[in-house]
Amino acid sequence: MSHADEVITDVNRRRVRARAHDDSFTIAWDYPGRTLLEVRILRSSERLAGSADDGVAEGQEPVYQDVTGSFRDSGLASDQPYFYTVFARKPGGEWVRWEEYSLPCKPRSGVSQFARLWNEGMRVRLCLLLCLGLTSAMLLMVPVAVRASGSATKSGGKTTTAAAAAAAATAAAQADPSVAAVLSGKGATVDKATPWGGTAGQPAGYRLEYRWPAASATSVNEEWPLLRSDAATPLPPYDSTDYRIRATDVSGLQVDVLLDGSRVIQVMPVDGETEFVLKEQTWPPLSWVPGFTSRPWVIAPIFVAFALFFMVRAWLRSRAWNRRLPSMTRHDRQFISRVAVLVFLLAGFAWQFYEGWYAATGPTVGSGNAAGSLAALPLLLIPPGLFVAGLILELSAAPRRGSWALLALLSAAASAYFLAAAVTGATTNLNLSYYILLAVLALIAIPRAFSAGKMGWSRSAAPRYG
Repeated sequence: MSHADEVITDVNRRRVRARAHDDSFTIAWDYPGRTLLEVRILRSSERLAGSADDGVAEGQEPVYQDVTGSFRDSGLASDQPYFYTVFARKPGGEWVRWEEYSLPCKPRSGVSQFARLWNEGMRVRLCLLLCLGLTSAMLLMVPVAVRASGSATKSGGKTTTAAAAAAAATAAAQADPSVAAVLSGKGATVDKATPWGGTAGQPAGYRLEYRWPAASATSVNEEWPLLRSDAATPLPPYDSTDYRIRATDVSGLQVDVLLDGSRVIQVMPVDGETEFVLKEQTWPPLSWVPGFTSRPWVIAPIFVAFALFFMVRAWLRSRAWNRRLPSMTRHDRQFISRVAVLVFLLAGFAWQFYEGWYAATGPTVGSGNAAGSLAALPLLLIPPGLFVAGLILELSAAPRRGSWALLALLSAAASAYFLAAAVTGATTNLNLSYYILLAVLALIAIPRAFSAGKMGWSRSAAPRYG
């Protein structure tokens, strides 16, 4: 992994460079990771700082405290010493001593002072000559300026139009209620405003990236529009789908605004001064029930209770004497139940295919295995495969109790896996659908694993016992 690709910021790893000039001192630094570090530099003419909290009483003057990558201290006198002490920390953490520098006193000699005075005199002469030259040039260029006034007006009009478009996009973004709720009280600023579109077939818009301090990192639980297109910039027809997004440690927000109508077409969290953690990304219809999508484990005890009930009931029925005395009423009831099971298996398979396709082709917020990646392919194929196995077993005339028991075990294990993925990772329609449908498939398979026989598909079929 290269230095630029590292994710975790280590405050003890850095590269600091310093260079002294005649009347200034420059310090530059770099470190691995995405989280910005806060740097504090103390200057003194007496000694190095003992800690980052030293102040004027200890003869230390804080000359820098920010998260940028360099600092230049200008206007230094060469006839006195300077001592610089550099500290850094993660926002809100403990200060770590990075580097310290001492600039000794260098009194100027008579020759150097004469050279300095001469250079200053030369600067004055050059400034006077430059002013005279510019004045002459301006007098000579008056006719040209008059002729070019029309084109200059047009150029200024373009600049004014661009500034007005950016201002209109910012106003539209901050007028959106969900965006305003996140930005309120955070001290957010527009870190970047990037125009896109601008042709007849691709109407113009702006991508605004907001940033705010890591100390104000927040959690979001909003329904935001996301574009169905996964292109780097929005593409027509700008189709959006409302997704429910839950994320923590958010300190950056991306807002895409279509200038035609000044409407927001996409909102999503982005990494700012902290790395956000995605907790949920769901879409209709499951996004309509936020209480369940944020706590999918609430129905797990219901599935467990039904599974225990079906196991006990199927065991008792398999040991009963009257299991060898089927009636036509029982035959009809079992026929209807088998048709209902087949309909459920077909509908569940179709729903899983639909949700998998929707997740694979839709936008993905955050990092990790997207539904369209090769690493996620087994997770997309295993649940539909279990439903196909259930269809084959249900259409079979033989009981196949061992196969049903294995199917019940695999379905229950897969359902528990997708529940864990939804609780510990990011909740999506995909893992919620797999979790619910596979749990129901396990409940269907349990009584068939204990059944002594299976009735035929018609009244004329010979019942099979034992």
